[in-house]
Amino acid sequence: MADTKPAVPQYKETVDAGYRASNRVWIRVWIYIVSGHGFVGFLFLLFYVGRHGK
Repeated sequence: MADTKPAVPQYKETVDAGYRASNRVWIRVWIYIVSGHGFVGFLFLLFYVGRHGK
């Protein structure tokens, strides 16, 4: 009995991988971080005004 491995398909290297893809991920992460901090700051402002308002 011979040990035969199933054929693994060979794919072409993708054009959109590597630096460009990871760069877009980091841009998206920074957008989420900035918008999240902005939202939390807005909530903080609402609670501050609600507590000190008359």
